[in-house]
Amino acid sequence: MTDLPLADRLLEEAAWPKPRPLGRGLFLLLALLTAAGGIAFLALLAGDNPVRAWQIFLVNFLFWSGVAVAGVVLAAIFQVTNARWARPVKRLAEACAAYLPVSFLLFLCIWFGRRSLFSWIDQPPAAIAAWLNSSFFFLREAVGLLALYGMSLLFFYRSVRQDSRALAHRQPGDSLGADAGFLQKLAVGLLILYAFVYSLVALDFVMSLDPAWSSTLFGAYYFMGNLYLGLAAVTVFTLYARWRYQLEKTIDSRILHNLGKLLFAFSLLWTYLFWSQYLVIWYGNLPHETGFLLLRIAHEPWSSLAVVVLTMNFLVPFLVLLPRSRKESPGTLLGVALVILTGMWLERYLLVAPSLAAAPEILLGGAEALITLGFLASFLLAYLTVLSKVPILPVGDSLFWR
Repeated sequence: MTDLPLADRLLEEAAWPKPRPLGRGLFLLLALLTAAGGIAFLALLAGDNPVRAWQIFLVNFLFWSGVAVAGVVLAAIFQVTNARWARPVKRLAEACAAYLPVSFLLFLCIWFGRRSLFSWIDQPPAAIAAWLNSSFFFLREAVGLLALYGMSLLFFYRSVRQDSRALAHRQPGDSLGADAGFLQKLAVGLLILYAFVYSLVALDFVMSLDPAWSSTLFGAYYFMGNLYLGLAAVTVFTLYARWRYQLEKTIDSRILHNLGKLLFAFSLLWTYLFWSQYLVIWYGNLPHETGFLLLRIAHEPWSSLAVVVLTMNFLVPFLVLLPRSRKESPGTLLGVALVILTGMWLERYLLVAPSLAAAPEILLGGAEALITLGFLASFLLAYLTVLSKVPILPVGDSLFWR
């Protein structure tokens, strides 16, 4: 399938799939699951261990907010690199921006759990007291997230607006060219801002949980791992849209193969960054940095969980996606993407929980499962609602990506 016939078909024959409204039954189910997750969180919070409630809240906040941001960032990468093959995937990725307003509200909720999450909140270490200051902490995160979320939403809005203008003009024009140029510049700015803000998120919401630990590599490890997480989620969304809208001819084996190659490559990159972090600390003989790693790789039950995380995020995608045929198989690709999503959720848990746990035990019970399900439902509710109101394929881009 070449790009030119697809562009012509989209514009001249209006053959793109029409958005479908979110069914009332599915809407009610997702709303009920969201409410159930909220009730489970409040019930756990009212118990004798509020740290447990805020711990699972933070894990899910980092995970689902990461999916939302990474989806838009991946769309920006497709825009900057002029990735023609990814045109049918781009709208499915950037629609993750629908969850960003919810994510910011969830961030504000963390203020109420600050004393459960951050051991330094009342008595920060003297050497970094100016940095680990409660007011400054939440102010810098609020400013950073508002800037990143605002730019992400603007990128999504301008991309959708480009579609409406393309359909109105039916051919490239000066105003459409200006839209495309602005979108290109916006994408570049978004990528730079993402690297900065998500390094800050890693520093504040993960590293500061253990204020005695510091690492200059952790920010890069975190925001690249977040892209890996987002790519797995976008792969699932792409396969869903392919089935839901009968897009087998548009989202064909070539696109599936490229998504499979990206997942394969990111599994290697994620493992390389993890190993780089470990190697520098170990061979650099940096005793003040070893505690964070040793707790997670040398002490049970965290060491067993670390093996599971490594297996799901590296070994499974690496071994399964080696053959070309498996990259092009929708079922195999879906299975691998779901394994990666589960593995990255466990990786977020492994980053957060050992720093907060009063005892060496993995606290994952029915309450945690229900809270996580509530987060998932809230994400799908926002994502599917927005996806039901915009063109599934980015029509406007077809005019410029020939």
